[in-house]
Amino acid sequence: MNEVGEPAVIDGVRGTWRVDAAQLGQPFSGRAALLSPLDRLIYDRKRMTEIFEYDYQLEMYKPAAKRRWGYWALPILYGDQLVGKVDATADRRAGVLRVDAIHEDVPFTKAMSGAIRREIDDLASWLDLALADVAGQP
Repeated sequence: MNEVGEPAVIDGVRGTWRVDAAQLGQPFSGRAALLSPLDRLIYDRKRMTEIFEYDYQLEMYKPAAKRRWGYWALPILYGDQLVGKVDATADRRAGVLRVDAIHEDVPFTKAMSGAIRREIDDLASWLDLALADVAGQP
């Protein structure tokens, strides 16, 4: 097997990990991103919980009354932290992306809110939908 990267240990997390040695010691500037619930970062719930202490479940198979975050809530990555979820619905008939809720797992700063709003705008554009009023946003 041709393994990529160098072996690494992550404090407090079991398992064998690999890193790109060229990136070690380099400055990191993260950004905001809305992730798919099927993203590899999210998919392994045990690893996600160990590394990020992030609580998430895909709730599409739960009855609506038992959902906490929404049918297909999108995890929010900000910098190197998972900080919340966006509950959005693409209403193709109406031609809009509706944001039903933004769940803050940590209090959002003004900069975070702006970056997340830009990601929501980009998602609507990518889906070729107009953005409906965002729940909880002016």
